Amino acid sequence: MKELPRLSYSSLNMFVQCPMRYKLRYIDDNKSTTEALHLELGNILHKALEIKYRNIIDGKDVNYNQLFDVIEMGVAEETEKDKGKFLNGLKQLREKYGNELFEEVDAKSGLSYNDKLDIFFEYIQEDVDTSEWKPIAVELPFEFVFKDKVVFHGFIDRIDQNTNGELRVVDYKSSNKLFSDKDLTTPLQMVIYALACKEIYNKIPVEYQYDMILLGEKQYVTSKGFLERGIKKIQKILDDMEWCLAIDEWIPKPSPLCYWCEFSETNPNTEWYTKGLCEYYCLWTPESRTFKKNKEYM
Repeated sequence: MKELPRLSYSSLNMFVQCPMRYKLRYIDDNKSTTEALHLELGNILHKALEIKYRNIIDGKDVNYNQLFDVIEMGVAEETEKDKGKFLNGLKQLREKYGNELFEEVDAKSGLSYNDKLDIFFEYIQEDVDTSEWKPIAVELPFEFVFKDKVVFHGFIDRIDQNTNGELRVVDYKSSNKLFSDKDLTTPLQMVIYALACKEIYNKIPVEYQYDMILLGEKQYVTSKGFLERGIKKIQKILDDMEWCLAIDEWIPKPSPLCYWCEFSETNPNTEWYTKGLCEYYCLWTPESRTFKKNKEYM
């Protein structure tokens, strides 16, 4: 029996954003360890929240001094997700990227990283009201077969359960802006998480929350029928992926996102062995906001 391909939400989303990038990464297996401040900062803040809610689940008091030490000095935990990998703390990140990057104001949010960290430190110290919703899992691993086509796998940041036994999915985002209403209509990430909960708990969650941890905001998926729409959308994406694989054509979608692509010449943080593998990147940079392309796709 043929083994089904394995997909995460991030790989599925990469195909949607740019089939060429997906092909270079997952078909041609060009692995990259490209790092960036926003990614590493998000990792250590996620870890601090994981530790806080793990303590609550285990019935332990939250040791905030420990959390502050984790955020400042970094940590390595032997969990199913992290596997002992060391996550840099603020001390290492300031040394690595330069303290001035923490002071620069982001145009989208109007906040610097220092401002956002102030918001986060205030947020993480808030008491958790468990009278209605209680956390029952953090970094929950999942794996399930979708329509006999692929195996979806990944981790869910947090699962809460209310007094009626209903579930809520919580996903932490360290983004610099809120989602638009359009983004919240049919978020495929939450569709996959809903199906994972059905597999694990035999029930579909009743609430889906994006916790914008650097902005002090929470956003919810509230559109009716989003799960049914999302399942159909995923089926269409998988059909498109099968077609690209069958004809071996992966049409690029140049956009300002190319600036953060590990295969683009414009990305200042990518390694030499992946840089430039795609010729069709958009020439947009923060200093030159053009939509011109390096090369047209024939």
